[in-house]
Amino acid sequence: QKELEVSRRMQLSILPAGFPDSANFRVAARYVPMTSVAGDFYDFIVADDRQAGLLIADVSGHGVPAALIASMVKLAATSQRANAGDPARLLAGMNAALRGNTQDQFVTAAYVYLDATSGTLRYSAAGHPAMLLLRHGEVMEIVENGLMLAAFEFATYANTSRALEAGDRLLLYTDGLIEAANAQGDSFGQEALAAVLRETGGLAASAAADQIISAVQRWAASQDDDLTVLICDYIP
Repeated sequence: QKELEVSRRMQLSILPAGFPDSANFRVAARYVPMTSVAGDFYDFIVADDRQAGLLIADVSGHGVPAALIASMVKLAATSQRANAGDPARLLAGMNAALRGNTQDQFVTAAYVYLDATSGTLRYSAAGHPAMLLLRHGEVMEIVENGLMLAAFEFATYANTSRALEAGDRLLLYTDGLIEAANAQGDSFGQEALAAVLRETGGLAASAAADQIISAVQRWAASQDDDLTVLICDYIP
């Protein structure tokens, strides 16, 4: 138990404390592990007034083995900071760094780069649930998926780009949210997640993140996976 507590503190130390004060971005993160340590991970690859690079990842499995690989994901992501503005290249570099080093476990991930100077976002993912965009009260999915990380040498990734609009809210999350099941075995699902996101339109990013996690926890009969949420508001 003492070793698990040390491991928990070490794992929390690899997560960013918070997104720095920014003129154009408000970012909130919530991380709720299923056990003392988890396979979920998030990071801010770049974070300043004009740029935000948000990464979320989910290692297959649970507990200590997944947590060990999550620490490797941190190192792989850090090694790709030079590619912060190119999500596809960043994920390809992470895949190369992780491949052959994860004992047959794989990693799903999504990365979005927001540029306030050009007013655009670029997004790419590796076997990860779609990013959601709340704009003017409507929720849309942003999808651009390649193969999961750490599994295939031949995996390739591509970028999708969107123009940003004032008030845009982006949601990155791990599949523990949409796969959370109630007592009848029904999953929370993508539609319910989009509905909760829509309801958060008038809340600050931090309160919105809390509301999303709370909605999933109220639905679920028990927590059977790690839950991680990243919300980013664009304020030009």
